[in-house]
Amino acid sequence: MRIALACALVGCAYQPGSFAHAPKDFAGQQVTVGCLDLTVERRADLSIGPVLGYQFANRCDHATMIDLASVAVVGRNAEGRDVALQPYDPQAELHPVALDGRNVGGEALVYPASGTILEICVDAATLAHAGSPRWLCFGSPLRPIVGRAP
Repeated sequence: MRIALACALVGCAYQPGSFAHAPKDFAGQQVTVGCLDLTVERRADLSIGPVLGYQFANRCDHATMIDLASVAVVGRNAEGRDVALQPYDPQAELHPVALDGRNVGGEALVYPASGTILEICVDAATLAHAGSPRWLCFGSPLRPIVGRAP
């Protein structure tokens, strides 16, 4: 209720370059690509592969396209080889969508891989089909310890 009241008084449209929006700030590495302020973070891996969390905000007043299916993602396996990774999308639900001006969104995607992925890199520019590559790289995430201490 307080957030709604504050939004009514001051407006809740995304403020360009702030990487923040009620009720929380964006976590991860930050980059601006075209109209998008974008953060990407590596989350704890699932059994089928690494997970990347994307948060994005449209810094422009007009709609802009976001294409999570076409993001270039490369993983480096334990043997030191680079492998192209595709998001897990068994029902072909990922497709380009328009994000209205000054709005925000987010998604987490798993990237199936055989074996352990030690490092994963994302070309953030491909998310918006925008010009020069903007690579963000992440090492292995900290894994939570489950169980009792000895």
